[in-house]
Amino acid sequence: MAQTANDGNKTTQKLNRPGQRQQERLQRIARRRRRTQIIVSIFVALLLIGVGITGFVQYQGYTKHQQDLAVAATGTSTAKANVKATAQANVTGTAVAQATITSATQLIAPIYAGTPIPTVGPRTPPALTGTIVKSLTGLEYFDVKVGTGAVAKAGSTVSVEYTGWLASSGQKFDSSFDRHAVPYDVTPLGTAQVIPGWNEGLVGMKVGGTRRLLIPPTLAYGSQANGPIPANSVLLFDVTVVAIK
Repeated sequence: MAQTANDGNKTTQKLNRPGQRQQERLQRIARRRRRTQIIVSIFVALLLIGVGITGFVQYQGYTKHQQDLAVAATGTSTAKANVKATAQANVTGTAVAQATITSATQLIAPIYAGTPIPTVGPRTPPALTGTIVKSLTGLEYFDVKVGTGAVAKAGSTVSVEYTGWLASSGQKFDSSFDRHAVPYDVTPLGTAQVIPGWNEGLVGMKVGGTRRLLIPPTLAYGSQANGPIPANSVLLFDVTVVAIK
């Protein structure tokens, strides 16, 4: 009887084993699926993080590019505005220098005829005519009246009466006539302590002659303001030579 019972148990165990193996196999499959799902999830998460980082970097690059473009555009606009302003000043100055009116001789006679000597410089540039000479340095000038006698040259001491205006507005900023018509000595001509436009523009003048000078900023005060003269100003001068030594 004991032998029969044992045989029965063994038979039962044998019958139960296939089911257990099937269950274990299913559990292993489930575990593998879970691991696969975890790996796929990790991969997807990493992929999304990578895409996010790439997008952020590209966005930062795009933003930086747009900022650079904005700065460049601002700089270009400023440069264009400065060029336009300088060009306008030059055009205005040239227009003043070239201005003509029918009664010009009558207007300039009291000022540059020599007698009587004016007690005050003209408030605005008199309308004058003349053949404009342009130098390679940018200086422009013409002789209102050609003098006689000695010629001003490098090294000369040149005594002058003068009046200066801003070419852009015609506003007077200085005149020797306003100081009792006391002549100003430019010496030695060429290296005198005056603006470069004078050292260049007075060469060739004769005693009694009057010359109109249109001086660009590069031959005047440049980017530095000087009293009533703003930075980068084009200057207009009428200069009369009183004596040359």
